[in-house]
Amino acid sequence: MKDYYNLFVQHCLQQCTKGDYTDKQKVKANNTASKALQQLQAEMQEIDSTEILSKLLSHEDDRVKINAASLCLQMHILVEEAVRTLQNIDDFSNDATMRLSVKMLLQNIC
Repeated sequence: MKDYYNLFVQHCLQQCTKGDYTDKQKVKANNTASKALQQLQAEMQEIDSTEILSKLLSHEDDRVKINAASLCLQMHILVEEAVRTLQNIDDFSNDATMRLSVKMLLQNIC
């Protein structure tokens, strides 16, 4: 059985934060990780991922939480918890790229 939690975290942590976009290697890793994450998310939609996503929404890194919340919203599960997680990131994150991603996700559900 795949370790969806750790694979999800691994791919998310390769995504760029605000200061990473000037480093070509980090951008390349970001693009590769984003493609792998999309594939993983498609697989997770085929199984009962509720427990995994609940744990991911509590992760310490905002990139993980944003991606988990986005998948929750797509799957229509843990919606209230996902929205609350996104609002917390919007309120407390110092990373403008994270806040922008959150605003876009929240805008799509309102």
